[in-house]
Amino acid sequence: MGRTRDARPDNVHRKIRKLSVGDRLRLTTGEYKQPIILSSLVGSEADPITICGSGAVVGSGLTFTEYKKTSNELAAAQEAGGRFPGLYYLADNAALVLKNCQWINIEKLVFEGCWPTAVYLDNCQHITIRGLKITGGTFAIGATGINTRHILVEDCDWVQDPSGNGWDICNAIRNGGTIENELKGQASDLWRDIDWQEVHGERKGPENLVDVERDARAYDGDFFRAWNIAGYVVIRNNVITDAFNGVHFFNQTADSVVDACSRNVLIEGNWFVSVRDNAIEPEHFAWNWTIRHNMFVDCYLPFSLEMARSGFFYIYGNIGWNSRRPGPPEDKHTIGQLFKFPTEHMADGPHYVFSNSWMLRAPIAKKKRFSNFVHVNNAIDYFETDPTTTVPFGDNFSDIAPPGSDVEKTLEFEGDHFTREWQHLGMSFDGDVVHHPLFPDDLRAAGFPIGTAAGGQSPGFENPVAGYPEGLKTSAAIQPKRLTVTLPNDRPIVAVDENIHRVGAWQSSGFFTLEDPMFWTFWPGRKTDAAPNSQEPDHAQEIS
Repeated sequence: MGRTRDARPDNVHRKIRKLSVGDRLRLTTGEYKQPIILSSLVGSEADPITICGSGAVVGSGLTFTEYKKTSNELAAAQEAGGRFPGLYYLADNAALVLKNCQWINIEKLVFEGCWPTAVYLDNCQHITIRGLKITGGTFAIGATGINTRHILVEDCDWVQDPSGNGWDICNAIRNGGTIENELKGQASDLWRDIDWQEVHGERKGPENLVDVERDARAYDGDFFRAWNIAGYVVIRNNVITDAFNGVHFFNQTADSVVDACSRNVLIEGNWFVSVRDNAIEPEHFAWNWTIRHNMFVDCYLPFSLEMARSGFFYIYGNIGWNSRRPGPPEDKHTIGQLFKFPTEHMADGPHYVFSNSWMLRAPIAKKKRFSNFVHVNNAIDYFETDPTTTVPFGDNFSDIAPPGSDVEKTLEFEGDHFTREWQHLGMSFDGDVVHHPLFPDDLRAAGFPIGTAAGGQSPGFENPVAGYPEGLKTSAAIQPKRLTVTLPNDRPIVAVDENIHRVGAWQSSGFFTLEDPMFWTFWPGRKTDAAPNSQEPDHAQEIS
């Protein structure tokens, strides 16, 4: 066991240099406006080094308004150099930087106005980030380095745009209440007034570069952004609200090591509220992800799965509501969809989406394709069934697709339509209960081979008010379709038993669940309770 030291803004780096295995550094009350750098700091599994807060506020304290023009100028400079206009290349400019560190705990710190980044990890292992309160910033937490792994992020709150009542929502969730009243309160500028194009749009031609005065490029970031990291990341029990994106992994590293990155990720028990773009987005390449027991409230795109190759995804026991449209009236990015798919995709293993419950006002999928995708036993109802916005597979579902043998024309068609090539791709939708007048008969007639166990009846949600998890319990048990899933070690198990389970996320004993993924079960130094919001499963299995 090490020593506990106190630090002030004027001596924090001197105190950091003295830290050794098991030490605890407490940042006392004060404003820590200069970046705090932890370099080559190493604890141990038994005695990690801990940095914690006691009335400390880390960051410059700049507001979005104060940083807006600077961020747009930086994005414009990036675009002028031939790259996408954003602040991604500056993410290492952070309030708290960990470089070449191991076995470090960062706990109970407050971050305010950290533009672009609050916490940045570079070539780090065994880092726990717990109980942070972060206001503002393009990135709450960034991570880079192909050797960066074993990162645990839990019990953190991020309100990217505090112009609304995001902190009221966070507090209500943390206090165990509903957020029905808070969702009726003051919406943030990012959700209500800022056009999506001003944050993430890409304009063509030198006459239409970033609008330095009008754009909002500072918001084009994420709660957790990873660039080419090994993986072994657990993100649990966090609240992300009034933000542009949630969890976002890039994997664009060299071909020789790409298979070693973006592996073994668990995202569970989080709240994603008023997320303007993507809540969860693995890009390019990713393997062995479990996404379970999360709450999605008014997220434009809960799952963006635009990957070139991936496999062994397990998405279950999640619930969500899509009740409000974001953006100003002229915004063209307001309807969204449940899943976003790529133009082409190669599956190295299956992708299971099962036993989730949703209240939607947007399609399940609108266009493009995905391989080895199994969507089964999900309970879905709609706040409204306007055919121009809510058709499960897009409002153009009845357009006639080109012959399947014409690959070029098929891919062109799928640029604006959801694929019908399910048999060829290994896609299936079956056992789902989707309460929409066009599901399943009209969609089947249009060429979508929906399974015979799917139905169009109401799932019978008890009280589908947005943000009330127990309200998406079903008033009657609907028998599911039996489901056998394949684990990453190619071992098949029965995940859903029609004699034990029911359709949807809620089971008789709580959220549907399987046992922990193997990498989380044997997580070095793991000292934590069971996953939030989960109870003993009806029929527990194990995911490697």
